[in-house]
Order: sequence, then structure tokens, then C-alpha cells
Amino acid sequence: MRIITATFFNTVLRAFSTYFLFLLVASALFSACRKEDDFTTDAAARLSFSMDTVMFDTVFSQSGSVKPMSITKQLWVINNNEKGVKVNIRIAGNLYGIYKINIDGQPTNAISGKEIRGKDSIVIFVQVYLNQVNQNTPFIVTDQLLFETNGNQQDVDLVAFAQDAHYFRGQVLRGENGNLHWTADKPYVIYDSILVPKGYTLTIDAGTKVFSHIKSAILIGGTMVVNGTQSNTVVFEGDRLDPDYRDRAGQWGSIHLLSSSMDNVITHAEIRNGLIGIRVDSLSNNQNPKLLLRNSIIKNMSSVGLLGFTATITAINNAIVNCGQFTFYARFGGNYNLYHNTFAAYPFRFNRQNQQFLLDNSPLTNAEGTQIIATFPLNVVMVNTIVYGTQEEELLINNDPKGGTSNLLIQQCLLKTKLTAVNANGNIINKDPLFVDASNNDFQLKDNSPAKGKGVFVNVTNDLLDKSRSILAPTIGAYE
Repeated sequence: MRIITATFFNTVLRAFSTYFLFLLVASALFSACRKEDDFTTDAAARLSFSMDTVMFDTVFSQSGSVKPMSITKQLWVINNNEKGVKVNIRIAGNLYGIYKINIDGQPTNAISGKEIRGKDSIVIFVQVYLNQVNQNTPFIVTDQLLFETNGNQQDVDLVAFAQDAHYFRGQVLRGENGNLHWTADKPYVIYDSILVPKGYTLTIDAGTKVFSHIKSAILIGGTMVVNGTQSNTVVFEGDRLDPDYRDRAGQWGSIHLLSSSMDNVITHAEIRNGLIGIRVDSLSNNQNPKLLLRNSIIKNMSSVGLLGFTATITAINNAIVNCGQFTFYARFGGNYNLYHNTFAAYPFRFNRQNQQFLLDNSPLTNAEGTQIIATFPLNVVMVNTIVYGTQEEELLINNDPKGGTSNLLIQQCLLKTKLTAVNANGNIINKDPLFVDASNNDFQLKDNSPAKGKGVFVNVTNDLLDKSRSILAPTIGAYE
């Protein structure tokens, strides 16, 4: 029987301790190497997401203490790379402070170096908090989640419908028996455009307000009928209600009447702060104009107020004013009847260099401009209309010899132009119309305006404000 002495035991213990320490150090070094090797620094490494937009339906406000007013949405962030990545995650602006996120169990609005192992994922929980909605809160509140991985940027949109309204998100609208009806009960808010297809008619009642998000358009393949009144107009504008956006152009897309559209009538509307007020594509499909626009205001569009591509448009008693490029642009010919309109451009917010009013009969060509595809005649009757602004020349008539024939009647108009061809037919050339206050979009005329009583009666008995017009000597422009 062998007796283990204390000396022998201590020797064994020291040897075991040394070996154990070696294992710990080796393991630590190995782990460190593996951890470093497992994470890529390749700038091409990208993430994928369970959705590109985290969207919340209408989130109603609540006064008092801040409480979550939405459900919790989950966003999965997926690393499909073989190796792990380290990601910086943050909310981009959080302008209204309403988005709250939880990143893999950690409540924070920003985190640096978040590790996502290869072929693994993390989850981000998103909530919307609204303390109190007031008149300056947008209908749609947007932000972004930003992800930076090895220097490359990716984002996921955060979108919340923040007030009580009718919301449409990238929809094709279809109604019973082909009829769609919008009333003035509450606003209509458009996110990512809508389409009224061929065969359907959208009727909009007086007093209705339509708000469109950035880049959103109202596409009409069928028919739009806007029944505003002088005291209860129909308003189309962007969805930002805060004061900084009250007069900011380019906030949304346009009302776009497609080639299949027909019999559109817009009365007593105000269309403002978009890219293009109304765009009309192609000639009419019947004996009626594709667009009859009456007693309406289009203003502060970043590009064009009224745009026609080989279109058939009748416009009566409208003020189309203060647009970034053109108030009126007739392209590739078309048929245009313009009575008692005011086209005025005082670009206090724009650096406009071109003429504001353009009539063009150019041929339609291929993309390279080397082959003529089609030509269309340009037929224009413009009577009792003002075209005036800050440029020395505000009227451009492009009579291309390769284009369609041009038939122009311009009569009893007040024009700012150097074109001698229009110095006839009772037209008033280069005289200031004396608007009341163009800087504040008031294009009514002062009592001593040279346009007063200089028109010809064309069976238009009331002006834009529904005031009676003189039968013997009506005033030129939209306002009597």
C-alpha cells in the first residue's frame, strides 16, 4: 500500500493548476481568434429585412401622460452572410419623438456595433407614441430606421397614420356599379398613390379635403368629377400641416388624367404645393373635353400648373399662378379652349428663368429624337386671359415646321410678350395688370387695372368668385 505524502499531493496540484491555466489561456486565445475571424469587414456585406416599411394604421392621440397608442410591430433584421457583422442602428430623425424601438431586448433609439452572427437575425420592436394631436401634426408621420454595416447604409421606413381620416395606400379604387363617392365627413389621405381605373367615376363633394404624401399621385383612368362651390372648395394638397410646409412646393405628385380617362370636370377646387397640378394625357375619347376646369386655383407647384400632352382641355375662370417652371404647358399639339383665366408667375420662392406659358406643336419622336413617330395639330382659342409675370417674355409659341398644323386665336388678352404676331385682336401688350397683392397670391385686380372692362362677352356670366360679369364689357382674367 502506497502512502501519498503531502509533498507528492502538492506537486500534482501544481502541475494540474499549470495545465488548467494553460487550457484557459489557450481557450481564450482561440476564442478571441475565432471571434475576430467570425465577423466580416467586407463593405459588400448587407442585411435583409422582414419588411421594407413598418406601417401603423391610424394612431389616435391621447392627452395627458404619454402612453403607447399603437400595437407593437416586429422587424426582423437578417444577416445572410456566412460571417457575422457589426451594425450601427438608429432612428434617423425622430422629428416628432413618437417612434420608440427595442433592439433585441434593449430599449434605445440608437446602438453601435450590434453583433449579428452569420446566418442569424435579431428582432426590433417598434411602437408609436402620441401624446396629443393638434392642427400641426401631419396626417402621416414618417421616419426611418438606419442601418450601417461596414460603411454601407440601408434603411427601413417608419410610417404612421396619425389622425382620423380615410387612408389609401397604393390602391386601385373600385366601387359598386362603377361609382366612387368621397364626402366631406373627414379628410382623405393618400400614401403611395391611388388609381381610379377605366370605367369608374370618382365624385368628390364640396368641402372635401384630399392630402397626398410625398411623390403620391391621383391617377385617373376613368373619370373624376369635383363638385366644389365658391364657399366650400375642394382642396388638394400635401399631408404636412405644420407651418413650415404651408407654402412649400413639391410636397406631392399630381392629379394625372391618363389616356383612357374621359369626361373629367373639376369645379371650385384649390390644388396647391405639389409637383404638377393637373396633367392631362392625350386627346378626348368623345366630343367632350378630357378636362373641363372651372373656377379653380392651381398654385405653388414646383414644376407645372396645368400640363397637357396632346390633350383636349377647356378652362374657364381659373387662376393658375406662381409655379416653378410653367403655369401652362401644351405639349405635342392638342385642343385648348381658354376663357377668362389668369396665368401669373411671380416666383418669390423659385428661380424661374423660362417663359411661364408655352404652346408647342412639336412632333412626337423616338427617344433619340431621330425619327418622327406622330404629329398632332395645335388648336388654341384663348380669349379674355391674362399671361403676366416677372420675365421679359412670358409667352412662348413653338411653331415647329415638322410638327402638326397650328391654329391659334388669341383675342382680348393681356399678355407680357415681345411676339408681334399677338399684337392684334384687341390684345393688350406689356401693361401691368395691377394685381392686388401677387406676393400673397391675391390676383384680383385693382380698380385702375388696364384689364378692367376690356374683354369680350363669351357667355361666361360669373367670375372665379361667382361674381356677376359685365355682359357688355367683361374684365379680362379670372376675376371681374
